[in-house]
Amino acid sequence: MEDHAKSAHHEVGSKPYMMLAVNLGLSLLVMYVAMFAMIWSWGEFIQNVNFFYMALVMWAPMGAIMLATMGGMYRNRSLNAALYLAFAAIFVLSLLGIRQQSLVGDDQFLRSMIPHHSGAILMCEEATLADPEIRQLCGEIIQAQRDEIAEMKRIMDRL
Repeated sequence: MEDHAKSAHHEVGSKPYMMLAVNLGLSLLVMYVAMFAMIWSWGEFIQNVNFFYMALVMWAPMGAIMLATMGGMYRNRSLNAALYLAFAAIFVLSLLGIRQQSLVGDDQFLRSMIPHHSGAILMCEEATLADPEIRQLCGEIIQAQRDEIAEMKRIMDRL
């Protein structure tokens, strides 16, 4: 039994970059799905490029930090340098993608705005608000966002 445990550990230890790739792949998936934590309802769980850009903006620095803090596992200096460059490039390109709305046309605009509007509904519905003016504002926001979500879904169906 002990030999099996040592053997399994040795297999994983001999392929640290493969395990890093698996870890980063799973982390990117989790970060992308976590972007939807702010939606009000599953009806607004709509895939979009902006949430992917945001996941990459978080993921790339995490990859660099993992590589830096676990240096004992990743000893190939040239591969590490290439990975750091790749993480930096992905971060910059994803940030530019968000800021310049790259790949965002009519469809992706609507796909991005629906979850965004849904988040506004969630905040207004769940926040503990005492100020009457803010509560009234939230009531107006909720109605406006619901109307706009319905309109955007109609337009998406038409496109």
